Amino acid sequence: MNIVTTGDSKFFHCIKGLAKSVRSFYDKQMIVYDIGLSEKEKSSLDAHVISIDVDVDFYNYTTFKKVPFIRATHKPFCVKHYFENYSEPMILVDADCLFMEKIEERGFDVGVTLKPRKSIDTSNHYTGVLNSGVIFFNTNAGELISRWIEECRKPSTTDQKALTDILSETIDWKHYDKIYDWNGLKIKVFRIEEFNDYYLKNGKIFHFKGERHKENIYKKLVDAIGQDVDIYCLFKQLAREQKNSWLRSLLLRLRSVVPIL
Repeated sequence: MNIVTTGDSKFFHCIKGLAKSVRSFYDKQMIVYDIGLSEKEKSSLDAHVISIDVDVDFYNYTTFKKVPFIRATHKPFCVKHYFENYSEPMILVDADCLFMEKIEERGFDVGVTLKPRKSIDTSNHYTGVLNSGVIFFNTNAGELISRWIEECRKPSTTDQKALTDILSETIDWKHYDKIYDWNGLKIKVFRIEEFNDYYLKNGKIFHFKGERHKENIYKKLVDAIGQDVDIYCLFKQLAREQKNSWLRSLLLRLRSVVPIL
């Protein structure tokens, strides 16, 4: 089992934490696909770093209902490269994930994580069904990977929407812990709360998505792991404090340039 991620300098602080958790639970280096790390950052990581060129504009944003989403359409290209060079199963995780224990799930080909029941919106393939921050690949799912790449070349999609579009051909998203069939592949649907826990509660993989991975917030959240602290509540508190600090700073700048009448 290999643990694979992708990342650039903006996520370097998270990649260091992820690498440490992989070393702790798997006693090995993880694999990092470099999409913008500096040479100094790469050399300092406890990881096998692979440079990759991807011919899609994955850094750009697309919008759905006026909400911007980063495309992140490089992911299937990294998966394709991985299986061209490795035969071991792997877990593809976002750079802002952290392992809480060793995971080696079997009995299926590809595993994805489905949002909590109350949050599922099958009309919204951008954010309403899956979170692609954690994906299990127990085999080289060549047909699925090729389709994923093809969909990710479309101009208004994201990696997450593309994968949801494809799997929705045969998956109804009504059941957790169920194995579905997609063109002969066994696709297992896991609960986000177990393997992609962005509520930072009891998951086997924590996912510090969104503001959770801002460096000053991320460090405080990680330091709180193992303590008698509700980490998600701590995150909400830190996010509020940061927003209030930004508003105070903005007000002071405005006062400095706008005369008080």
